Amino acid sequence: MIPDSKSTYLALGDSYTIGEGVLPSERWPVLLSERLFWAPPQIIATTGWTTTELLEGIEKSKLEKTYDWVSLLIGVNNQYRGQSTDIYQNDLEILKELILPLVDHMPNRVFLLSIPDYGITPFAQNKYPEKISRELNLYNRINYAFAKENGFQYCDITPSSLLAKNDASYLVADELHPSGKMYELWVNEVIDKCHFL
Repeated sequence: MIPDSKSTYLALGDSYTIGEGVLPSERWPVLLSERLFWAPPQIIATTGWTTTELLEGIEKSKLEKTYDWVSLLIGVNNQYRGQSTDIYQNDLEILKELILPLVDHMPNRVFLLSIPDYGITPFAQNKYPEKISRELNLYNRINYAFAKENGFQYCDITPSSLLAKNDASYLVADELHPSGKMYELWVNEVIDKCHFL
């Protein structure tokens, strides 16, 4: 697989997309673009964002061009704040309406990533980790169904996130967010599971 050189790419999300605690060069959208010989990605993501805040961030960015590819990884902060999954589902529908024009209404050029399971991290061990994992599993069932219903590509990176349970090198110093080493695994999975031709 040799994708078109210098394809344009927009990455939407939260701390996992902006790469909290890692160098900009270690962010997974940056690593993905380099691997696929794309132009450097435009990233709209901030640590702590929920779906609602991502929607606001997109609106404020006033995007006026289209992209060859758009990725979406969002929802962990909805769960962390204890929000209803109804909010998540409703916001995903609004995100869809914003994203599709950005890819000329070609849904196969949108790819969703599942939400990592931070319940296995040292950070979460006194925060009811089993409850976290159970709730994130529900969120991921929702975003998987959403992707399939709308013809978006989907990459389940949650199993890879579980490697951090027994290997601290997959996390940064806060013992919560992924390290560049983890992001490299995600990039491998995205390239393996998604089609970029």
